[in-house]
Amino acid sequence: MSEPTTKCPFCEPDERRVIRRFNHVFALWDGFPVSEGHALIVPCRHVSSWFDASAEERAALFGAIDAVCAEIDARLPADGFNFGINAGEAAGQTVPHLHLHVIPRRAGDVPDPRGGVRYVIPERANYLAAAARPPSVLRVSEPRVLETLLTTGDGNPLLTQLERDLSDARSLDVAVAFVMPSGVERLYPHFEDLLERGGALRLVTGDYLDVSDPDALQRLVDLRALYGAEKCQLRVFESKGKSFHPKAYVVSHVGGRGAAYVGSSNLSASALVDGIEWNYRVLSARDAEGWQQVSDAFEALFGHVATRELDESWLYDYRVRRRTPSHRQLDFDEQIELPPPPPEPNVIQEEALAALAKTRADGYGAGLVVMATGLGKTWLAAFDSADSEYRRILFVAHRQEILNQSVATFRRIRPNASIGLYMGSERAPEADILFASIQTLGRNEHLRRFDTRAFDYIVVDEFHHASAATYRRLIDHFEPLFLLGLTATPERTDGGDLLALCQENLVYRCLVPRGIEEGLLSPYRYFGVPDDVDYANIPWRSTRFDEEALTQAVATQRRAGNIFEQWRKLGGKRTLAFCVSQRHADFMRRYFSDQGIACAAVHAGPSADSRSVSLERLATGDLQVIFAVDMFNEGVDVPAIDTVMMLRPTESQIVWLQQFGRGLRKHEDKRLTVIDYIGNHRSFLLKARTLLELVGGGDRALSAALERVEAGTFELPPGCEVTYDLEAMNIMRALLRIPADPADALREYYIDFRARNGERPSASEAFHDGYLPRTARRAHGSWFGFVSTMGDLDGEERQALDIARPFFEALESTKMTRSFKMLVLLAMLNTDTLPGRGTRIDDLSAEFIRLARRNPKLAADLGAGVDDASNTRILIERNPISAWTGEGAVPGGAAFEYSASVFRYRQPIPDSARAGFQRLVRELAEWRLAEYLSRTDEAPLQDAFTMKVSHSAGQPILFLPDRTKVAGIPEGWQSVSIDGRPHRANFVKIAVNVVRAADSDDNALPAILRGWFGHDAGRPGTNHTVVCEHAEGEWVMRPVTRRGDDQAEVFKRYSREQIPRLFGDQFSDARWNSGFVVITPENPRHVVLLVTLHKGDMASQFQYGDHFLAPDMFQWQSQNRTKQSGKHGTLIRDHATLGVAVHLFVRAEKKRSGGAAAPFVYCGPVTFVEWEGDAPITVRWRLPQPLPARLITEFSVASSGGSQEPRRG
Repeated sequence: MSEPTTKCPFCEPDERRVIRRFNHVFALWDGFPVSEGHALIVPCRHVSSWFDASAEERAALFGAIDAVCAEIDARLPADGFNFGINAGEAAGQTVPHLHLHVIPRRAGDVPDPRGGVRYVIPERANYLAAAARPPSVLRVSEPRVLETLLTTGDGNPLLTQLERDLSDARSLDVAVAFVMPSGVERLYPHFEDLLERGGALRLVTGDYLDVSDPDALQRLVDLRALYGAEKCQLRVFESKGKSFHPKAYVVSHVGGRGAAYVGSSNLSASALVDGIEWNYRVLSARDAEGWQQVSDAFEALFGHVATRELDESWLYDYRVRRRTPSHRQLDFDEQIELPPPPPEPNVIQEEALAALAKTRADGYGAGLVVMATGLGKTWLAAFDSADSEYRRILFVAHRQEILNQSVATFRRIRPNASIGLYMGSERAPEADILFASIQTLGRNEHLRRFDTRAFDYIVVDEFHHASAATYRRLIDHFEPLFLLGLTATPERTDGGDLLALCQENLVYRCLVPRGIEEGLLSPYRYFGVPDDVDYANIPWRSTRFDEEALTQAVATQRRAGNIFEQWRKLGGKRTLAFCVSQRHADFMRRYFSDQGIACAAVHAGPSADSRSVSLERLATGDLQVIFAVDMFNEGVDVPAIDTVMMLRPTESQIVWLQQFGRGLRKHEDKRLTVIDYIGNHRSFLLKARTLLELVGGGDRALSAALERVEAGTFELPPGCEVTYDLEAMNIMRALLRIPADPADALREYYIDFRARNGERPSASEAFHDGYLPRTARRAHGSWFGFVSTMGDLDGEERQALDIARPFFEALESTKMTRSFKMLVLLAMLNTDTLPGRGTRIDDLSAEFIRLARRNPKLAADLGAGVDDASNTRILIERNPISAWTGEGAVPGGAAFEYSASVFRYRQPIPDSARAGFQRLVRELAEWRLAEYLSRTDEAPLQDAFTMKVSHSAGQPILFLPDRTKVAGIPEGWQSVSIDGRPHRANFVKIAVNVVRAADSDDNALPAILRGWFGHDAGRPGTNHTVVCEHAEGEWVMRPVTRRGDDQAEVFKRYSREQIPRLFGDQFSDARWNSGFVVITPENPRHVVLLVTLHKGDMASQFQYGDHFLAPDMFQWQSQNRTKQSGKHGTLIRDHATLGVAVHLFVRAEKKRSGGAAAPFVYCGPVTFVEWEGDAPITVRWRLPQPLPARLITEFSVASSGGSQEPRRG
């Protein structure tokens, strides 16, 4: 054969069709397949025919057959194969580049397959046939052929065949008379798959008899908004009384082949799945003329003069004029679908909604909600923004999968709102709810197109992806009524301090353990198993392993064999396995397939299986394992999976948590199994730190946690287990780096944070994690001196620090009685006037006011000035300007100058250092502002003082305040109450260095402080304090916690000693060992009921008839001496009128299995319903919300096990 004169399709193949490359040859999918999975094996070198190929090329062609067959089988199992080469034109060769056909055969694909390749000369093919017959005749004795061409519903539904054709389709055309929500729901994932891989969808339906459901049509309109009108075209046939009953689905594939279904199925679940519906399948390969006729008919209908675009305008008019048809009006057999009931928030969402309402009532305009994957963050945003005052909503995310899923969620809450997309080339800025990618909207040229008050409510989802610069631009630009940041973890990934971007306002936090306790997430069994890959030899590039080298190391027969054995021993029926790369996923699919396991590989590459089909087959049990790369990290719900395998290292805490969260979705009574590989690289420590929810503390805290896991004393959510293989535990211990000198906690924290995140912590992040950046001044002069020593300042920042070091050091240490100094600096940074020409005082005041209004504490600092620009100007001139322009502002002079109403930084900063200077100033200003906002706003306690936790001789101690400034500090040995237990504390001149329990001579102070604050208690760089107060004739010590930590959470567990502080009381055995506690008896505000349901060995006089009558109704019996007419009786009956809250705490047993006291579950403030009897009184209380399923089980079992009465706490 001569060299081709035209371009050879195999010399420059379409990479989307390439299956795999081998030595000398490669495999690709045939462009004109004769059966599904038809593949070609082709020499890499241009070889015209078999006779021109070298011996190596010939051997490689046949050597690749097994691997290609495995790829085909993994895609769609075959019953047999034909292998063949066309050598020369006479033999049928049409492409002058040698290629070997691998054609999968399936039973029933032809009436009589006997003869195989002999059909190259058809009349001599089947010498075994008894009689010749036309190949187009289909006999009743060949049911599989009839099933292939004719779907009849019931056990042979259209959806099954259609899904198979859609898995690699190029386009889909649909013409149906009626569209129902159930039909759109069944095909929606396939529509998404088609559009995401660049395919096209065209759909035409009609308004005949007003049967098509407007909500179903709206979902299609939303789909078009997400993918664009070029890819997704929708039209409607306006029947005007004329009958309209087409039902056709036309699928086209690469290379011109296609399949069309013509019959009786509308777009509804009954028509696609379980109804008796006949649809004939017209294949272009079998009946080219028939297929073309169907295609032409669709084109004619789609362009018919009676059709028009299906858009928001037409849909609005349709909703207005439509009346739901009744079955009696219909002349066809179509089920009318009732809309689903409106969604209701779950218990966690209810709590978060209440917290959001409170934060707005407190004056906040922004807040961060941390909620574990699976608890419904997006639903929370939809519920919270549903108020009519939020007319326009902006939803921002970083991935289209999240935007797609969020559109469907918001549509359920706001069914009639207009929804638009702002992403890539799609622009719909006027929509009621705009879904935008941060990559597009975060750019200045796009932000400038929107008025600052264009949106009333802004949601930033998966907020942990917030790049500081991009998200700050968006947040600083808009002025919504409220901004909500959502994340599954408070940890950042790329430089964004989440709280700083949300006004230092953490509104609500609920992680995995609480979700499991509430029955909203599945409990889990975690197995950490050793990985035999030597990760030390794999290049580490910019916080991650080199993908190619990593794939080479993990995609081995030995490792795959170990994975298979672990899965067979521990795994369940539906597994999601996360792989390193596309090639790794394909390799694992091939290995498991060879073991007879039904599996798929889902990723963004051309060799991937269909995501939607794979998920459906996994849910039905037709697939056992899906090997994925990154398509299931975010925005995808797969509740059916019962096993997650982590077959890869995870350089990101967030990625690991999201992959873990894919399996935590609640599904019946599932218990998730996690198989996680642990290797010899420090990045694997991230997995344990994330699983055990450790924040700060470095390797020292992780080591202590692993010891507790090994000893079985680590507290886990109910029903959960964590097991590390001994070798995996030894691998992790060998990776730990615990410094011999434990003095510098800040340095250890900094190194650990940098290793986990690939970025250093900002000053405010260190502060939020419980460390004091200013402690770096002792050894390094300043925070940035320390950061510079650690090698983490870039060239611009080093130059800025060298030039303006005195200013940065002054900024760290300047006193702050109010927030004005830092607000002035941030206002100048926001207007790009620091450093440089400076800013006019009026412009500075305007931005200053805008910043102050975002936080109620800052607004309170400003007072009346928040609404009065002239007053604000006076305040700014009087304080921060006078301070910054004073001679003592920085060593050697003033930092700023103020002249002719212009405020400017004095020191010249070259352009090469300007951006670095701005970053450093912003970091310090945000830290100092966060520090200021964290100050308690409570009134000073009488007879109380605060002690700083510090370190001496390797142990934490308490330093006293200056006795010359604080009166009343005791001296010598004093009786103190700590956590409700009597102790003796030694108050020496400057510290409390020894605390002893009443029955011991051992110094308990280090253990107490570490119990309160963790292993870093008192170490340099930490910020922990203890209050000592005189109450009821004794000294009481307690830890100082952040605001909000001491608020009771419904259905959370509390020890008896923890309960008093929830209501501002102190624990004492005498008062709190009673089951009925009145707080401040002289002026009651709270009554606490402490109930233990199971009587155990309690004496009979303390057995009470306490039990749940219903999930929201509790029957409680008073003490024997309590009368209705008595003081406590009046308090019980009239508590609401008297303004007294009654709080119910319940536990099933007095003690845990190990002997420790069992905690109580807070069931909320209860309401009096009725009572009966006297001395004792039987009272029925109504709970504010029903018990969750887990507590119904826990308490009903304990209270119904026999005839013995339950007892009082």
